[in-house]
Amino acid sequence: MRGLVVLTLFAISALGQVFNPVAKERAPESILQLPEGVRRDLVNRQCVVPKYIGDVGTKDTAYTKGHFRSVTSVDYAVVCHIPTRKIQDVLVYSNTEGAWNGEIISRGTFDPSPQADKCWTTVGVATAKYILDHARAYAPDELKSLPRLDHNGVDIGICDKASIIHYFSKGKWLYLQGAD
Repeated sequence: MRGLVVLTLFAISALGQVFNPVAKERAPESILQLPEGVRRDLVNRQCVVPKYIGDVGTKDTAYTKGHFRSVTSVDYAVVCHIPTRKIQDVLVYSNTEGAWNGEIISRGTFDPSPQADKCWTTVGVATAKYILDHARAYAPDELKSLPRLDHNGVDIGICDKASIIHYFSKGKWLYLQGAD
């Protein structure tokens, strides 16, 4: 019983948050829902893709599919861990001229050591309604400067506490208000 109490206390971070580690990291080749060109590029970048505790069934918060560059594009957003360099990137892959090209839209750090306090990053689809609802709720002044919302944004979740929406407009990625 004492061991269980010690383990429970160890699993609580200094901020009082329950430790939620990456359950496992997967080789990109194992994620058959991603196109072969995306998987190949992730391997070339030395990425592993996290699988978080709580992701069950078809829900996987380390990658998602949406229309991130335009209303007609089919794109993928993927969380990439590079443990040897302690890097955590979010990439968006778009198929241009028959090849899947990845672009880093968010770069962060990740400590793969078992004793590190993990702060995990997730990706999801931010619809135009979601973007407008969050701008109204958290950043009403941002409503005036929003571009025409005709496709999805990438909702990048941070430690299950907040998020930032990355929206592609006029050749660049904009940072918009997400959940807070």
